[in-house]
Amino acid sequence: MLIDVHTHYMPQALGEVLGRRAQEPRLFHEGGQRLVDWGGGIVYPLWREAVDIGSIRERMSRHGITTSVLSVITPSVESLPAPDGIAVARACNDELAELACRNPGRIEGVAALPWQAPEAAVAELQRARTLGLRGAQVHSNVAGKPLDSPEFAQVFDAAAELDLPVVLHPAHPLSAASVEAYALTTTLGFLFDTSTAALRLILGGLFARHPAFKLYLCHIGSILPYVLGRLDYEAARYDGAMGALEVPPSEHVRLLYTDSVCVWPPGLRLALEVFGPDRVMFGSDEPFWATDRALDTVGRVDLSEQDSAQLYSGAAARLFGLDTDSA
Repeated sequence: MLIDVHTHYMPQALGEVLGRRAQEPRLFHEGGQRLVDWGGGIVYPLWREAVDIGSIRERMSRHGITTSVLSVITPSVESLPAPDGIAVARACNDELAELACRNPGRIEGVAALPWQAPEAAVAELQRARTLGLRGAQVHSNVAGKPLDSPEFAQVFDAAAELDLPVVLHPAHPLSAASVEAYALTTTLGFLFDTSTAALRLILGGLFARHPAFKLYLCHIGSILPYVLGRLDYEAARYDGAMGALEVPPSEHVRLLYTDSVCVWPPGLRLALEVFGPDRVMFGSDEPFWATDRALDTVGRVDLSEQDSAQLYSGAAARLFGLDTDSA
């Protein structure tokens, strides 16, 4: 079994609405290519592997991937006006559910939600659950708003009640002005933004309210594994730095799930030490990153047979409730 929990896909409805937009985020044609303009100077080609399920399946077969968990490619629906975001999220989730139905055990999906309209996001999360989607995605900020803003609490509470995981993926970072040079937006800005978002949720009491909450922070836990000691030390020094917690923040950080996306074996080893092999899952980050590099990274980490089974499939199957017999 090999489950890839980090695969991006652009449903047709999102491509259509981005193609009609004159401002960022938008989809446009240049030099015979379709390009996605995410904003802030981030432009990427809309690879065939992002829109064609046949190409995704071919890649899976080539690399021995049993199941791919698809999430809607960035920019997703959160940066759209609320009416568009609600309608496009619904259409995206219908398409993801249909792909899963047509490819049983091979393709699974996590829902896109209109977080900019929190009540509608709750309703869409509930509907996505009935469609068989395996969780929901949130980006590290919602059109510039931090995730611990009070209006978003109802969406996280609904996910806890439904026992659905939430995948925390980078958005255009709030620190964008300081990382625009030298491609630091993707190198560092993304990781700073997701780390900050996760910590604000943790210190705001997400796990205090919902101890069994399933929050999946992409990219080997982002920056957090490297700063756990500093986090606990500083939290004990300043008034209010503990937030809603009565235990060292690192105890709640260790409740996160993450993936192996890093192409740096020492980083993956640290993530495994911090979170444990039952909370670290294989991910490729296709089509932005390459599956062969992801497999090579895991292969260069000395894992026991039991830990390998957890990383390649066991942890993902539990988190997303996957039927490995079907796969």
